[in-house]
Amino acid sequence: MMVRRPVYGLVVAAAVWTVMARVGFSRLRVAAGRVVVAVPNRLVPRHASVLPPPAAEYVGIWAVDPNSARQRLEACGFSQLFRAYLHGYERDGQMVHEIGSYVYRPNGLFGHNQLHVRLFPTDEGHTEVWAHWERNPNRTPLEHLNKIGYDPAEGARRLTAMLADEPLSEPDPERLPPFLDD
Repeated sequence: MMVRRPVYGLVVAAAVWTVMARVGFSRLRVAAGRVVVAVPNRLVPRHASVLPPPAAEYVGIWAVDPNSARQRLEACGFSQLFRAYLHGYERDGQMVHEIGSYVYRPNGLFGHNQLHVRLFPTDEGHTEVWAHWERNPNRTPLEHLNKIGYDPAEGARRLTAMLADEPLSEPDPERLPPFLDD
């Protein structure tokens, strides 16, 4: 009896991983965001709600489509971040959901810091980029939760250095997300 539970757990984990690999983790995150947005805020715990991305993390527009952006980040050593808040914001009366949450850990899975990058689609088919440098929750979970070492400017600096040859630029001030144009 004791052996069956771990085996069942592994089978379920393998099945979930297979579905995620076939459907795409980004699609599952968008679907989860849409479901959560439909639920009244008072019924959703903050850690499970869809939040607007922090304004200080806005880096700019990457003149590539979201699929290309995801592939290029992965080619630079980024991996999809499974444990992350769902982000979204309203643009022109429509909810825009994050279509990628990626992490780069220069010193490995348990290194001290990480670069966290979020991707959002633009109406023109390009990709909005948001980034911050932070403590790695695998190594220092309380520092991560308390935002010790959280630095959006350092995140933007590191990301733009990594993507120096990419078409990453500041957006037209007329097209800023509504909560950034104040």
